[in-house]
Amino acid sequence: MMSSSQANPNQPQYIETFQSLLFAFVLAMVFRGFVVEGFVIPTGSMAPTLRGMHLQKQSPQTGQEFAVGFDNARAFSPDRFLDPLLGRRQSLGATESKRLDPKMGDRVLVLKSLYPFFEPQRFDVVVFKNPTDTQGLAANYIKRLIGLPGETILIVDGDVFAKRGDEPFAIQRKPEHVQRALWRTLSDSDAIPIDTLALSRPWRGQPWRGSPGSAWETQDRSWRTNTTAKATLEWDSGQLPLDDWVPYNMLMPAVRHYPMSDLNVSATIVPDDDALEASFELHTRGHTFAWTIEGNTVRLTMTKDNGGVVESVEVDSPISVTAHKPIRMECWHVDQELVLFINRKRVTSMKYEFGPDTRIRRATNSLDSTPVEEAMEQNILPPTFEWVFSGSPCTVSNIEIATDLYYRPSLLPSRATKNPTKPGNEEIVQPGSPAYGTHIAKPAVLGEDHFMLAGDNSAFSLDGRLWGNPDEFVATQIDDTPFLVNRDLLIGKAWSVYWPAPKKAFGLPLVPDFSKVRFIR
Repeated sequence: MMSSSQANPNQPQYIETFQSLLFAFVLAMVFRGFVVEGFVIPTGSMAPTLRGMHLQKQSPQTGQEFAVGFDNARAFSPDRFLDPLLGRRQSLGATESKRLDPKMGDRVLVLKSLYPFFEPQRFDVVVFKNPTDTQGLAANYIKRLIGLPGETILIVDGDVFAKRGDEPFAIQRKPEHVQRALWRTLSDSDAIPIDTLALSRPWRGQPWRGSPGSAWETQDRSWRTNTTAKATLEWDSGQLPLDDWVPYNMLMPAVRHYPMSDLNVSATIVPDDDALEASFELHTRGHTFAWTIEGNTVRLTMTKDNGGVVESVEVDSPISVTAHKPIRMECWHVDQELVLFINRKRVTSMKYEFGPDTRIRRATNSLDSTPVEEAMEQNILPPTFEWVFSGSPCTVSNIEIATDLYYRPSLLPSRATKNPTKPGNEEIVQPGSPAYGTHIAKPAVLGEDHFMLAGDNSAFSLDGRLWGNPDEFVATQIDDTPFLVNRDLLIGKAWSVYWPAPKKAFGLPLVPDFSKVRFIR
């Protein structure tokens, strides 16, 4: 068999080269148009999952690295930079605060061929055409999918509830691999300052307080109880509150922060003998939730504040309490589910089913007779929690706390009516009214081709709760429903960060941080 050049020896070599390049270009365009395409993350609306332009900072006191959203057009004072693991009042340090070396937004690969064959799944990260501005500079958006076709959605106390038809609302739980990617570190007992004299404020130590004080010996990174009687390590929320604040937003305008109870608390415990009983107890939503290990048994319990046990689960532990052997307890309370991991192995879990009405009443400590509309106007109560030990002296170290996403109950901005309002929709798009799907009187009702999407950085994300009317093209050619994304506007599922947070070189974003290459969860 002859090659093309052998078949036509008189054809110039440059023509063959041009034909090969043309074929490769066409193949690449077909691949880009129908299979995979790269997109740039321009803003921090999905942070810290995906980052727009930001600064990568490092604490000179703890060594921790963290990202801070950055906008060249926004003026700020260097004293806005904080050392997040040392609290929210410790300045980062003059040298680090003055260093401004912005990185560009993450580059992500999007699987465009997926959704024609597979239905989008809740909590997918999705790229789609912005229904409010399909022809502008912000035509492509990326958000997390929280509502599916045919559902009614309510966001209550930061969580997503959904139902179909006349069914009752049910909490929507994230898959474990997604949840692990979404935890946001709030505190780490190993993060202590190396030079307390260089701090901007006096160092008060980690926000854990031993009780009774006589039973505890405290070192920089560990706590030791010397008694067999009950001893507790209590979290000091006055020093560091548990809410939806994230370091990424420290340069952004101040906003109200919401207390939250969806958290992951873990610790390493070394008992002096086999008789130790160790528990983590969380007090929230009118109940006490407890994760306990004793001997070769673990228990999860949910108890009313008046002392009545609502539910309890007890199973054999793969790891028994043994003198001088460390045990790592990891306690999740998220999406109305308790999960316990021992030495990084999932041991057991327990779910509870509050509907939106019950959830908001419990979160605000309102009476059952209180109308739910009134309960929604009350403040969410912050949780309290502690570690409880008895039966043996023990040493506790490496205590970490992480928090979950929190979808905020914002009010509609004036831009919700930037595009024309369809007659009959005046009430739901009225600026100053509750964001779509965030109030019992304003649930998000999705049609059979509708999806609801929201940003992970809920405090600074213009998303399906807030954006209001679609633009003229979408309203006339596709769908005139406000707040929602029609199936025809979906581009694909965000799959991976392939070119993470590049630095500029010669004025171009050429130098990526390859350590941050990752799949998107």
